Amino acid sequence: MIEHKPLYQAMITAVSQTLENMVFMEVMEHFDRTYEIPAEELVWTSLLINDPVQGEIRLAMSNNLLKKLTGNVFGIDPEDITQPQMDDILNELLNTIVGLFLTNLLADNQEYKMGLPELGEEPLPEVDADTIVWKLMTSDEDPLQIYASGASIVALNDNNNN
Repeated sequence: MIEHKPLYQAMITAVSQTLENMVFMEVMEHFDRTYEIPAEELVWTSLLINDPVQGEIRLAMSNNLLKKLTGNVFGIDPEDITQPQMDDILNELLNTIVGLFLTNLLADNQEYKMGLPELGEEPLPEVDADTIVWKLMTSDEDPLQIYASGASIVALNDNNNN
C-alpha cells in the first residue's frame, strides 16, 4: 500500500475525528483495498475547495451506513428517518471532514475557502491520475470512501513526500 503522508494522514485524521465526534464511531483503513461499494447501495456528496488549492472532495458510502449514521446523530429509529435528514447528514459529514482535513493539512491559521456540499446523482466520477482515494470502514466494517481530486491537491501530496 502506498502511504500518502501527511496528506494521506490528514484525511484519515479528519474522517476519524468527524465520525467519532458526530456519530460516536471509529474509522480505520479498509482491510480490502480493492473493495467498491455496490452501485445500487451507493450515496455520495461532493464539495469544491477553492483556495489555497483547487479541487473536489467526495464522500461515498452505502445507503445503509448513511441511515445508521443519521439515526445516531438524531437519536431516532431507522424507520423514522427521512431522506432530507439523510441528505443533511451526508452533506454535514463531508463539510466537517473537509474543514478538518484542510485545518490538519495547511499551516497554522492559514485561511481556506470551500463551496457547499452537493449530493451526487450519477455514478462516481472515474478515478484518474489527479485523484487520491481513501478506502475506510467503521468499526462495524461498514465501508466508506473519500476521493480528493485536482492537480493542486495531488501536488500537495507530492510536495509533502519530498
